[in-house]
Amino acid sequence: MKIIPMDAEWLDAMCDLWNGELGGHFPMRRELMKQNTFEDVNVYGSASGLAVDGEGRLLGFVIAKKWQEPAREMQLGDGGGWIQAIVVRRDAQGQGIGSGLLSHAENALREAGAVSASIGRDPWHYFPGVPLALPEVKSWFARRGYEYLYEVFDLVNETSDDGLERPEYRDGAFARLLVAGDREEMLRFFKRCFPGRWYYEAQCYWERGGQGREFVGLFLGDEMIGFCRVNDGESPLIAQNTYWAPLFSEPLGGIGPLGGIGPLGVDDRFRGKGYGLAIVQDGVAELTARGVKHLVIDWTEYVDFYAKLGFRTWKGYNIGKKALM
Repeated sequence: MKIIPMDAEWLDAMCDLWNGELGGHFPMRRELMKQNTFEDVNVYGSASGLAVDGEGRLLGFVIAKKWQEPAREMQLGDGGGWIQAIVVRRDAQGQGIGSGLLSHAENALREAGAVSASIGRDPWHYFPGVPLALPEVKSWFARRGYEYLYEVFDLVNETSDDGLERPEYRDGAFARLLVAGDREEMLRFFKRCFPGRWYYEAQCYWERGGQGREFVGLFLGDEMIGFCRVNDGESPLIAQNTYWAPLFSEPLGGIGPLGGIGPLGVDDRFRGKGYGLAIVQDGVAELTARGVKHLVIDWTEYVDFYAKLGFRTWKGYNIGKKALM
């Protein structure tokens, strides 16, 4: 076994390997891996790699990232790096391939000055942590020095044929879908209220072709004071809460009508008025009107909050991290 640089020529082979090992829980699409790995400038080539045998057959791979967007107004990761994914063929497991790939990634991240390595949680991530559906993976990382901090969840719900009424907002607030002309006000809102990952994702949304229809904005006059993101199959990007849309496929094999709710947030100055739950309700109503049948909320701790609108736990993840320095 040797480790060679990761290259886009291996995209199809990497997808096939992923689906052979993880496809039942997390079906990978070529478009998703292209978007989240090969088009993300934060992928750190020196820490990523493909394990191949003497015949050039792909045995496994590791994808690692570190923050490489210094021109941005934020910095994600707090000086650490990320292990986006590590996958090894089942018939090649138990031979030290996974350990070799992980050490390769950790050593390169350490040499680049990364103070820690997180499992998932990277920009354009696949997972926020180790899936609860893969307990053997949790144990594998634990034996290699990773500590687990807490659990987060993906939630699922179904829309109703009766639809969901649009909520009424207090004190003159109102909600509507954003349009292209809202870009600057929306970015001002995120910079002021959510200056980290969500601001970064809001910037990327517009940069990659967004026109506003993926955000229900909450306004007081001309000022944006809250939001709920709403994703569907027509969105310009494959959003986190629609990653695993093939699990909702129709019988003919096409991607079924899956929509994603969230993230959502309200300006601190206007909390305590019921706006948060109301704007989720607005998002559900919007996606229902678009014909969406299934809804997913990704990466949340607020299970009880969303349960008020019928969401229930679907997938879970252990947040894991290891100090490198």
